[in-house]
Amino acid sequence: MSVVLHAVSWRDIRLDEVLEHAAPGNVALLSTPQAYHIALVGASGGLETRRGSVRLRDVFEARFFDERAELRWVNFADGRGSAVFLTEDAAMLPDGAGERLPDVEAADTRAGAYLLWGRSAGWAGGWTTLSTERIGTIDIPAMIPAEQHAQVLTREYIALDPDHGNAYIAEERLLRFDLATPENAAS
Repeated sequence: MSVVLHAVSWRDIRLDEVLEHAAPGNVALLSTPQAYHIALVGASGGLETRRGSVRLRDVFEARFFDERAELRWVNFADGRGSAVFLTEDAAMLPDGAGERLPDVEAADTRAGAYLLWGRSAGWAGGWTTLSTERIGTIDIPAMIPAEQHAQVLTREYIALDPDHGNAYIAEERLLRFDLATPENAAS
């Protein structure tokens, strides 16, 4: 099974310009000097957490994702940085924007997951509060039953080195939050 991952990148781009390429409803992972936020991209391009909005000027790193694509941005200086858009669907690539990167020709893909800290304190309005004594609380846009664990699902793209034939993970995309599987929650 061969899968192709397509990508476009930008240099010297602001976060508000990057947000023009994020789909409404995308999950946003946002790093600021004071906090880590999980938000959703609003219909007007804003970033909304369960408790309010996040100021774009405070964000120094962002990842936006859904099952179809991932968009990453990192600030290098004065609110300007670089970004990359990744998708298996070439039709989703932004028209006339950025620099087209070489496709990743994956020989195979592998499903993965990262277990999130804490247990669900319950959900309401499409958001779950995860809580742990070591970290505190954070809200994620998923419905995880009380006392259960959550995970973020990923897809790894496994490529083959053309010179040596060694397999390696060429890229990984975040897909969505979900209920953790029993084997993940036990580890």
